[in-house]
Amino acid sequence: KELASRDVVSRRIMEHIRKGKGVKSPYGEHVWLDISILGREHIEKNLRDVQEICEIFNGIDPADTEVITDEQGRKRGKGWAPILPMQHYSMGGIKTKATGESPTLEGLFSAGEAACWDMHGFNRLGGNSVAETVVAGMIVGEYFAEYCQGHDVDINTHDIQKFVDKEKNYIKSLLEKEGKFNVFEIKNKMKDVMWEHCAIFRTGEGLAKAVKELEELYKQSLDVKVSNKELFGNPELEEAYRVPKMLKLALCIAKGALDRTESRGAHFREDYPKRDDLNWLKRTLANWKEGDTMPTLSYEPLDIMKMEMPPAFRGYGAKGNIIEHPDSAVRQKEVDEIREKMQAEGKGRYEIQEALMHYELQPKYKAPNERAGIGYE
Repeated sequence: KELASRDVVSRRIMEHIRKGKGVKSPYGEHVWLDISILGREHIEKNLRDVQEICEIFNGIDPADTEVITDEQGRKRGKGWAPILPMQHYSMGGIKTKATGESPTLEGLFSAGEAACWDMHGFNRLGGNSVAETVVAGMIVGEYFAEYCQGHDVDINTHDIQKFVDKEKNYIKSLLEKEGKFNVFEIKNKMKDVMWEHCAIFRTGEGLAKAVKELEELYKQSLDVKVSNKELFGNPELEEAYRVPKMLKLALCIAKGALDRTESRGAHFREDYPKRDDLNWLKRTLANWKEGDTMPTLSYEPLDIMKMEMPPAFRGYGAKGNIIEHPDSAVRQKEVDEIREKMQAEGKGRYEIQEALMHYELQPKYKAPNERAGIGYE
């Protein structure tokens, strides 16, 4: 069977725990994952990384089919692994063009998880982050090399030194400041707020509370006391430097989620459970101005009439749980007509693709796939 998307799996796990069917542990409630049904050969060949994680961190062999009895007298598989959804990937990032270059800052390129390259949108399948890293590295790397070859590298060392001096002075001020707050306590509170209000299930009330609390924590993070005065090898200083940046990102997530009154992919609002293409088919852009304690949000609408696959129900989530945009049906009719006409004319899939939606890609990557034995029809 195909992999279910991460947001669907995460919600099902948390729904199970909410119903009181979770397993209690010193680290919180979890559910059991049993992959032993796949067989040892398959696990050791195709899921070796999963097996190693289970063995190293939990002392569990996930291929073990032995049945044991736990402390409560319940039977379970010895190879079952405890799992719980956790945040480990940011689907947003630096906004880029198809080439990986920033549309507003010439010469700034970004790829992989650091970029908003429109590969995943509001969701992704498991394992696709690795594919994105490889593909984006290959494609964006080429564009970056071309940019460097076509532009003289004119670096103003004075500007660089100004930035370095500014950061040095900031770090020095962190060591000298006799602030009121403990950075580790602030970080732990931030984690609690994000888990409580910005995790799998979200509501307007919870998100509003999160925004308020995170803004206060951000203000506190600018007034911390670093007790350890060492410049190097100082975890407390490192956290004092990094936590304000973490809180900025947390506020971008929380405020963006609060203002977006719909559910889309990993963003699930219990008070707005429908995907609203009519009002919310647009990217959220966050900008943080110097001296502000909150991000400034703006939006970039998506043009359905340029899409090869206009938004529709794809067998994902509940059918009918979408507020459709009228352009979707118009564009789908147009796509079907173009495809039917070009197929009747004997056009190949690459020509049809170009007619439906031109995409930016170096010519050599549009060549026939020799490894897979696939070429132009």
